[in-house]
Amino acid sequence: MINLNSSIIVFYRRDTEDRERNLKTLINWYEKHYTNYQFIIIEQDTDSDNSFIYNHDNIYHEYSNYKGSNKSEWNKMSAYNQGVKCSHYENLIFNDIDVIFDPECVIEGLEIISKENKRVILPNDGHYICVKEKLRDEFNKTKNFNYDFLLQYVDKEHYNILNYENENILVGALTTPGGGFITKKRNIFNCNGFNVNFIGWGYEDNETLLRFNKMGYPVGRLSKPFKPLFHINHAFIEREHNPYYSTNENIFKLVNKIDNKLLYLYSNTWKM
Repeated sequence: MINLNSSIIVFYRRDTEDRERNLKTLINWYEKHYTNYQFIIIEQDTDSDNSFIYNHDNIYHEYSNYKGSNKSEWNKMSAYNQGVKCSHYENLIFNDIDVIFDPECVIEGLEIISKENKRVILPNDGHYICVKEKLRDEFNKTKNFNYDFLLQYVDKEHYNILNYENENILVGALTTPGGGFITKKRNIFNCNGFNVNFIGWGYEDNETLLRFNKMGYPVGRLSKPFKPLFHINHAFIEREHNPYYSTNENIFKLVNKIDNKLLYLYSNTWKM
C-alpha cells in the first residue's frame, strides 16, 4: 500500500449506469493501492441511489452547489472548486471517474510537487487509451485492479498510431490534456480556482491547464515511456451535442489570446 497523503477530488453524475460502475471501479482502485487519503466525491445529482458510497472508508461526499437552468446541465469546474474547499490535504489529485493512472506515475508526480511547489503534473505520458467494454468487464470481474493487467493489452507496435484499435483498446489521443492532474492546494486558490463559466463537456480541461500555466504554475507531463492513462469505456450522452460547446470553445480561445495581466483580472471575475 502506498502512503498517498493527498485528497482525491472526483466529479460524479449518474447520467448512465456506466458512470456508477466506473465510480465503483475508481473507489476500489484507490483502496487497493493507497492508504492515508481523502476521497472527495462532488455529485451533480440529488436523486440517484448512491448508498454504495457509504460502504467505503475515507470517502467524503457532497452534492454540487451548481444549479443549472435545467436538470441536464452540469458544471465540473464548479464541483472541483467545491471539492478543493473540502480537502484536508495540501496535495490534490484531480481524477476523472473513468480514468486510471499508473500508481508509479502518481507517486512520481507527488514527489515532483514536493520539491517544486508551483508545478502542475499530468501523471501519464500523454497517451489516452480507451478500454473497451469486453476488457472493462474482465478488469472489474477479476478485481485485481492492476495497471499491468490493462497495459498488457496495449500493442507497443501501434502505440503511437492515433485511432488504432483492436477488440480491447483504442488509442484515443497521444497528448491528452484530460483525465486529471496533481498539484498543491495553494496553487488552485492562487488562480482563483477553476473557471466556472464552463457548462457541460468541452474545453474545460484545456483551459484549466492553459490558464494555470500562464498564471505561473507550469504544467508538466511525466517523461516515462509507455505510461498511458486508461479511459474506462462508458456510454456518451452529450459530447459535441452539448448546447454550450461553442461557448466553451470561445472561453478557451479568450484565455489563449489575452496577456497574463488581463488573465489575472479575468480569473477574478467568478466566485470560487
